[in-house]
Amino acid sequence: MSNNKLDATYKRLRWQIIITTFLTYTVMYISRKAFAAAAPLLMTNLGMTTVQFGLASSIYYILYGVSKFSSGLLADKINPRLFLAPVLVVIAIINVGIGMTNSVNMLLALYCLTAVVQGCGFPPIAKAISQWYSKSERGGWYSLWNTSHNVGGALAPLIASAVIAYTGNWRYAFYVPAAITAVQAVIAAILMRGKPENYGLPNVGEWRNDTKQLEINKRSEAGLSMWVMFKRYILTNPIIWLAIGGDLCIYVIRTVTNDWVSVYFVKELGWDLVKSNSLVAWFEAGGILGGLTSGIISDKFFGADRWKTILIYSFVLIAGMVGVVFTIHIDYMLVALCFFIIGAGIYAPQMLFALGIIEASHADGAGAATGLKGGVTYIGAALAGAPIAMIETAYSWSGVFTLLAAIAVTLVVLTCVIIRVDSKRLPM
Repeated sequence: MSNNKLDATYKRLRWQIIITTFLTYTVMYISRKAFAAAAPLLMTNLGMTTVQFGLASSIYYILYGVSKFSSGLLADKINPRLFLAPVLVVIAIINVGIGMTNSVNMLLALYCLTAVVQGCGFPPIAKAISQWYSKSERGGWYSLWNTSHNVGGALAPLIASAVIAYTGNWRYAFYVPAAITAVQAVIAAILMRGKPENYGLPNVGEWRNDTKQLEINKRSEAGLSMWVMFKRYILTNPIIWLAIGGDLCIYVIRTVTNDWVSVYFVKELGWDLVKSNSLVAWFEAGGILGGLTSGIISDKFFGADRWKTILIYSFVLIAGMVGVVFTIHIDYMLVALCFFIIGAGIYAPQMLFALGIIEASHADGAGAATGLKGGVTYIGAALAGAPIAMIETAYSWSGVFTLLAAIAVTLVVLTCVIIRVDSKRLPM
């Protein structure tokens, strides 16, 4: 293959990969977050209680984490196409089932079943991105892909609210995402690809002559079994565990924001469903800005150092949280702006923690590393379910807000420790 043809093929497939994975995760979010967006009506029409909603959220995230960990170990051995298309089909089927049920118990059971399938989505995507984009450029590309979280998260409450308002029926908040997900399954089956070497292309580090990526390749021993690679490069890596701790903090704050905003503003402050759900859209829009800028900043200004960039955005997050406290009873637009800032401060560290963990592990261990991260950090998401409901019951919402503030401070401390440990770490 001539150099010109090789370059053209590489560039075409890279755009194909980034667009396909972006659309896939966007659609998965639209399906996943429909439940939280429709929760107030599920409480009114089906009699679902706040405690049931919180318990279901906790179970969901525990199952999601277990699934993410398990699928992460498999993702490093299986073509991403074989993962993603079937996953999307099953998600669509389950969403239809949720829309058809009249039983709260059945609805919650199907919602939790969705977690098992949704958990299989990210590891193969992380694997594909690590294989098609090298370290010195990966922050920018990963930032671009990572906005899929925000686009999907912003569209989910808007689509659910609009569909419910138009039809007067909460069930269509699940039917419409199911249809969208089924279409994306076909797209993923056609366009998704495995690693470059499968198509006669060189490793991405060699193609771009990226010294940082070549160093990762060099330190990553070949021919290791899955368990040896996992234990040597991931399970005993202190940087990965510290980053997982920081990411756990991010997931608690993020999940409380996503899952409880509509409940709090509708029930406590008397806002209507559309207005309260719009705050989630502002939050996700801020996440787009944070995710996009953080990767580029880490690449261009910090030499692909993810940890120092995380620290900057952690202070952005704290500023947004403090802003909500002072504006919540003053003006809607001020509150919305604060949620925008919080979104930037959440999604930038979330993206960079995942990227930093991938780069700290084996060159072929992206799926396993992100699977471990997901398995642990979704404990944080689970803590945003039933425990938050119990804290709210015992200490009111002020107790919840105090807990979130303490978690934000912990995030800053952990990030500082990571920076210090990483500066002293010898090459693996």
